[in-house]
Amino acid sequence: MRESSPWKLVEKVDANPLEIIDVLKEFEERGLVRFENGEVKLTEAGRREAEKLHVKYYDVRCAACAGRGIKEDAFGILKKYREIVAERPKPTAEYDQGYIKEEDLMRRVAFIYERGDLEGAEIMVIGDDDLISIAMALTGLPERIVVLEIDDRLIEFINSVAEREALPIHAQKFDIRHDVPEQFLGKFDVFITDPVETIPGITLFLSRAASTLKDYGAGYFGLTHIEASLKKWAKIERLILDMNFVITDMLRDFNVYPMANNLEISEDNYIIKRKIEELTGSHKIDADFYRSTLIRMEALGTPDPAVIGDFELRDEVYVDDESIVTAKATR
Repeated sequence: MRESSPWKLVEKVDANPLEIIDVLKEFEERGLVRFENGEVKLTEAGRREAEKLHVKYYDVRCAACAGRGIKEDAFGILKKYREIVAERPKPTAEYDQGYIKEEDLMRRVAFIYERGDLEGAEIMVIGDDDLISIAMALTGLPERIVVLEIDDRLIEFINSVAEREALPIHAQKFDIRHDVPEQFLGKFDVFITDPVETIPGITLFLSRAASTLKDYGAGYFGLTHIEASLKKWAKIERLILDMNFVITDMLRDFNVYPMANNLEISEDNYIIKRKIEELTGSHKIDADFYRSTLIRMEALGTPDPAVIGDFELRDEVYVDDESIVTAKATR
């Protein structure tokens, strides 16, 4: 790969994009790359260096399944789902929202089914930007789905779809600062959530979600390399163990966020976009670079949430030094 959009480099490399920018700056200073028309290109010196290091590029991902190993539409519900969510509320920066590709959502549902967590299950969803509650219900397999959500627009949309399509979903207002309503504590087989990626934020989200599980229940969430360094991953893994869970599955880059839909809310405020424009002159985001690993965790008995009781939300719940694709981050 002798030339590339900087966004495609961000997509391919498991590192904070600010680190990638620093490396590109160093390569430019050494005369190994140049920036032209918003692209990163190898110079003649760069090509010689790549040859000396035996650097080659092979695309090893399966084209049929987009590297996921799971069918795009295992339940035959993708078309119906797309029709239903065509009028979904747009993501808003107020709640740090974003949603994954529809075909990836189908693969997520299929994986949940494959792990035995869908059929006959009572499922708790905390925050449903993806509208996974609707996708799961369309399979006809879950017993009950409850959605706890802060956004009134999503609550109204989900409940209206559930009523119209006779789906076993109930959505209601929930503020993550407070405990889960008592009637939901310890009542669910599975939780699904996609938390913010600060340590205080993910601790809060996973604690609330864990509190809804029965003994030996399972949970799913996403975690990126974009806004979560390996040091942060280590802290999160320790958190999961401390709450009496073990990680059973990690599917790298399983969830892809379509930039055309998600960045329209406040694209020009994203730190990474400003930094790449300053370095390369690239003004257009031309790759779906924001991807997350799908993680499954399973309780080894009774879950032990790290946070119980009210929690005062502060800026650090949403933003830390690694928050570069978060609309609330303005540095």
